[in-house]
Amino acid sequence: MASRPSARAHPTHEPETRALRALGTAADEAAGALARRMGMHPTDLAAMSHIAYARDPLGPRELSTRLGITPAAMTDVVDRLETAGHLLRRRDTADRRRVQLVPTDAATTEVRGQLAELLDTLDAITEEFDDAERAAILRYVEAATAAYARYAAES
Repeated sequence: MASRPSARAHPTHEPETRALRALGTAADEAAGALARRMGMHPTDLAAMSHIAYARDPLGPRELSTRLGITPAAMTDVVDRLETAGHLLRRRDTADRRRVQLVPTDAATTEVRGQLAELLDTLDAITEEFDDAERAAILRYVEAATAAYARYAAES
């Protein structure tokens, strides 16, 4: 059995970079736990996350690209999510040929309920910092998020 790499595996990276990567791993594990609690496949939950947080409404084709799955497989995911009451297919008002995927109010409420304790804990952690520290943390997280988004867009 292979051992997990330690925080010292990449000593050339800053401690904050290593901590951010560890946060990403923990977030992935939390997403898996959320999927299990909601009785969903992890791919279905990932799809719902993209749908919920997309800047503009996504269609099945954009979603399949983001998830790295075929359009046919995406159709199966969308069908499962729609049947389960997690999303709706809505015609784009500007282009009636295009379908937009939107989360249902029930799905949004369920996710918020499942994540309430975790989000309250994160808020409590945030409150331990003064305003200047919080501003620095926010700048770092926003810049790191933008770096991840640029990396993803380059693929």
